[in-house]
Amino acid sequence: MIEFPYAYSTGRLSVEVWLQCASDVYLVDERNFRKFQAGCAFRYHGGHYTHTPVRLSIFGYGRWYLIVRGNGQYQYRFYTT
Repeated sequence: MIEFPYAYSTGRLSVEVWLQCASDVYLVDERNFRKFQAGCAFRYHGGHYTHTPVRLSIFGYGRWYLIVRGNGQYQYRFYTT
């Protein structure tokens, strides 16, 4: 089973992702993460990136998951702003 990194937000949450190759990078809330796991359409912040680092920020509450689809090689850092 693949584990996805996550962080809790109490307002604004940001993530920086360093990629080794072009990848899809998504930041999703719990509801949309469940849809992603079920193979359904889901809403996300992010997209396809060919540069690094990728910086995403959201305003929301609860648990947020980082999904990176590419070669699996990346580093990340969550932080609050």
